[in-house]
Amino acid sequence: MGRLLVLEDEPILARHIKSTLERAGHAVDVIETIAGGVQALGAADYDLLVLDRRVSDGDGVRLLDLVRRSKSAIPVMFLTARSGTDDRVSILNRGADDYLCKPFEAAELVARATALLRRPPQLAASILTAGNIVLDKATRSAMIAGKPLLIARREGMLLEQLVVRLGQVVTREALDAKLFGFAEGASPNAIEASVYRLRSALSNLGADHHIHTVRGIGYCFAP
Repeated sequence: MGRLLVLEDEPILARHIKSTLERAGHAVDVIETIAGGVQALGAADYDLLVLDRRVSDGDGVRLLDLVRRSKSAIPVMFLTARSGTDDRVSILNRGADDYLCKPFEAAELVARATALLRRPPQLAASILTAGNIVLDKATRSAMIAGKPLLIARREGMLLEQLVVRLGQVVTREALDAKLFGFAEGASPNAIEASVYRLRSALSNLGADHHIHTVRGIGYCFAP
């Protein structure tokens, strides 16, 4: 169970969302404005944000942008009448974790909220950090000390897997499964080649975390 913040300015719908989530065992705070959301986020720690797009003082995306700029890993779900594919893709690319179109069934709202609350924070986060490295999973871009890290897609995927499991040993088998599809036919040295290229790129920009080889097992990303 968790503490949830809901942004919804339509009173009847707000009461319905609140009662639905409370019956599922969650503590729920409802706010009607983005300004109220900013105040609430500054006053309490929440486990999930449930946001409407259009409220009286603007677009709920502003709260999404606020929490992602703060590098918060809190999951964010949108409830909105906008059902266009472009709109959904835009919201997800900006760091949202889920998108439920109105009208919706109460059971689906509870199921989606529960699924987001089950996710480990580091896996759920859109913005990941490791020392002076900042990785944006949504845009698959990375910065080191404010400078863009220019790497190929495969090395970007490798970096994400290592940062998500910061300080843990990631096996070669796990990396192979994440980086190469069944049909790609990765060569025996493909992982080593990607590691070499990523190491060079990180070193060139002065990264303060490095890829350590754990002989016979895999790799660990640590200072």
